[in-house]
Amino acid sequence: MALPAIAKIAEMASKASEESIGKPLPGETVNHGDFGQLKTREAGTLNEVKEIPKEGGPDLDVIRTETLQQIIEENKLKIQEVRDAIKADDSPEKIDDSNENTEPSENNETDEDKELTEDEINEKQRAAIKEALEKIRNGEKHTNEELGNPGEMMMDQYYISQGYKPLNKHRVTSLDDKKGGFKIGIDGVYEKINPDGSKSYVIADAKYNTSQLSETNDGKQMSDNWLEKRLDDAVGKEKADEIREAMEDNSDSVSKEVYHVDPNIDENGNMHTDVQEIDSEGNKVGEKTIVEYFDEDGNRVEPSDKE
Repeated sequence: MALPAIAKIAEMASKASEESIGKPLPGETVNHGDFGQLKTREAGTLNEVKEIPKEGGPDLDVIRTETLQQIIEENKLKIQEVRDAIKADDSPEKIDDSNENTEPSENNETDEDKELTEDEINEKQRAAIKEALEKIRNGEKHTNEELGNPGEMMMDQYYISQGYKPLNKHRVTSLDDKKGGFKIGIDGVYEKINPDGSKSYVIADAKYNTSQLSETNDGKQMSDNWLEKRLDDAVGKEKADEIREAMEDNSDSVSKEVYHVDPNIDENGNMHTDVQEIDSEGNKVGEKTIVEYFDEDGNRVEPSDKE
């Protein structure tokens, strides 16, 4: 707070009072406890402005309307400094803004993420996946993000290996990332251009270990109604409308799947992932299909390569 400015005005006010210009206004009082109380008459009304510490400055007598008006006219800038300082001091908590804007919001992309190319995102994902799998094998404790994010990144890399391109505006690139499904609900939307020029889409949700699709106010997770309310946020309205049109023209061109990460180690020392289809109500249908394995070094192995 601008204490020098307050002390200066207090000194001027005290001096004006000592000169005895007129008598104090009726009803005005002075509290000579720990704090001196400053009151003024503005527009005919007696209003309390601010309690000002007496310690470190002269005692304050009552400031009459005429004297304060003179001070205001001659010291407008100083008065404003005092008012601004008092307003800031009145806030419930004093905010230390010395590090303002040094850390990005958890729900926003950093400048680094905005500048990453597709290849750089994939490289960061592959490195983070290996880190996550090593932690899982070592039995280390994980946060919710560290359990969910590896699944989203592994899912991205799986569908890329199948010829799809990720469409999500916010792709997870680290274990503690708070983008992706944590932000908009839909973990992954993917597009593939077929040999005949048509397009196929997959909308997928990543699940780890025993995690299941949950019930929400918009219906079951991954149901048609649930997806409809989140598709625009996931890929943008233009691409979302393109997917809707594709579904109307040919419902088989858009599929919904759960990509599941099983952390259990099999007899060969491998973990595996599997996929399962989801119907319009958000229910799993059909059998799970194992789509890849991960060896003890975190390397991805397709089932055909493992046999």
